[in-house]
Amino acid sequence: MPERGLSWPVVTAAITILVLAGAAALAVSQALARSFNLLVYLLASSTALIDMLDMAARLYLCRRNGAGSPTSVPLEAEALTPRQKRVHLRPYAIVASVHEAQDGLDQFIRAMAPYRDRVWLIDDASRDSTALLLRQAGWRCITARSNLKKPGALRALVATLPPEIETLVVIDPDITIRDHREDGLSSFEELVFEFQRSGMSACCPRIAILKDGLLSRFQALEYCMSFSLGRFSLGDSCVNSGISIYRRADLTLALDRHSLSVYAEDLENSVILLEAGKQIYYDGRLVVDTEGKRRWRDWFSQRVGWNYGLLRVYVESFALVRRVARRSTQSAYQFLVYTGIFSILMQPVKLAGVGVLLLGFLQGLDGLLGLGLMPEWAVADPAYVVGAYAKYTLLAAVGMWIAVPRGERRPIAPIVPLYFFYAMAHVVPVSVGFGNWLSLRARGRRLFADHYQDEATLMQENRK
Repeated sequence: MPERGLSWPVVTAAITILVLAGAAALAVSQALARSFNLLVYLLASSTALIDMLDMAARLYLCRRNGAGSPTSVPLEAEALTPRQKRVHLRPYAIVASVHEAQDGLDQFIRAMAPYRDRVWLIDDASRDSTALLLRQAGWRCITARSNLKKPGALRALVATLPPEIETLVVIDPDITIRDHREDGLSSFEELVFEFQRSGMSACCPRIAILKDGLLSRFQALEYCMSFSLGRFSLGDSCVNSGISIYRRADLTLALDRHSLSVYAEDLENSVILLEAGKQIYYDGRLVVDTEGKRRWRDWFSQRVGWNYGLLRVYVESFALVRRVARRSTQSAYQFLVYTGIFSILMQPVKLAGVGVLLLGFLQGLDGLLGLGLMPEWAVADPAYVVGAYAKYTLLAAVGMWIAVPRGERRPIAPIVPLYFFYAMAHVVPVSVGFGNWLSLRARGRRLFADHYQDEATLMQENRK
């Protein structure tokens, strides 16, 4: 991106701020001229207000961790050349569980070709030719007799690795590691070397979404804020993602104590390790690219599963969560305030707020078209919609500048004015995911069957 002149993100941000300022002024003037209910306005803006408070808290915590650093904790720099680091790099392995992945194997083989000698795979009881094709292509791949899901499959795989391997890089088969090689040591291996010298249990990389469509761009901005701001703010109490680096002994510890549920398995790993006094940090220099969900149906199913898992781990492991929260200010904020209050307890408020916004939008549309179908409800004042939109779009614009690397802003900037609608839509699958957990315990079945696990095996897992 050129250093001089106005870039497209700058122009977009300037126009967005001007539009928001005008919209907010118009909303305030209209609200003052009519009956204005502050409580209803706060309800309509609840998601925006909560996310603003969260961003402010994250910025404060990031400043405490050291603004400008690529890692959430300071790492001791050693005056070693790349060749010296290569010599002292201890054995590591890249491990993954694959299941019925034959259609995507060509992409996986291309992405992992530079690390072929380091890769160890387990085929999780695929019914297609995944294992056969991998072995024919010369990849190490053992086979599970029954479908264990990712945590169980990884536990079985780790037990078979040579004893000298002490560092494990857990990946998913649909990722690409951003890497370059210099003097015999790749940038990826240099970060693995630094992790080995850090003495910590795990390292979370930044996961970046390939931006090839509207939905993918929404997810790209969401992921940037989640990793570059969210995880960076947590210091040495970071929460792992599905792709992470672990010390082998600590991953074994986590998997031995794990419920082996596929839902929020990375969060459960983190809670187990943090409760055991281990340290997890975030390294923004290690970037892993993956494709976002291309269809809204798949995105909805993914988010339902994520939030079912979030509530499952939080409630079922709450004794561990409370002990983790005592570690530090960052832990207390992440696990008690953000997860417990903002994400779980405030979800009914967010859902009610979306209802108010929907009524306001419909009343505004009805008035614009002159249909006269909507009654003049005070709770459905379109001014509430304008105010909530203005706040959340300004939040998204600030988030883009803070969390999105400069070279990645261009394709994201145009969707900032639309991000409000994505954030409001997100409230629905979150509510369904929480509803699934409640329904499963009250009625023995889910409200919505996501793609992670079928009903029969999920019921069997919950009876254990």
